[in-house]
Amino acid sequence: MQPQMLIISCRGTRKLLNQEEVAAAATELGFNVTVAEAGAFVALVNAADVLLAVHRAGLTNQIFQPTQAVVLQIVPWGNMDWMATNFYGQPARDMQLRYVEYYVDEEETSLKDKYPREHLVFSDPKALHKQGWQVLAETIMKQDVKVNLARFRPFLLQAIDKLQE
Repeated sequence: MQPQMLIISCRGTRKLLNQEEVAAAATELGFNVTVAEAGAFVALVNAADVLLAVHRAGLTNQIFQPTQAVVLQIVPWGNMDWMATNFYGQPARDMQLRYVEYYVDEEETSLKDKYPREHLVFSDPKALHKQGWQVLAETIMKQDVKVNLARFRPFLLQAIDKLQE
């Protein structure tokens, strides 16, 4: 039986720019992939073995996943690990879901097209966090990602492994 993966799509910021390629790679590995926009899709989430999304509020839909399903969070560039883990990682584990994090590198973020490499976005993202939510919302939180499929593929395989645990 093929594991079901739901990829949460969005129109706003933090969208997965190569979503079709990620879906194709997951399909190639044996997932039955459904792509749906964030919103009222509880039945889709409940039927998914794997929920995949870039860090955003849509990941709260993990509450509708069946026990032992997998959450695969793509964590954007910019020192987002505390938010990723505390907003979605630990809650997933607390709900007996299996959790995988993929951290975007600076070549996978759309911020590389907006800011020079010397900018705090790249040189010291923690400094932006210290400036408060408004600065963070105007910089780090306004990025899209395009995952490097060669780098991302092992995380898809990890999701498969977690389903078989």
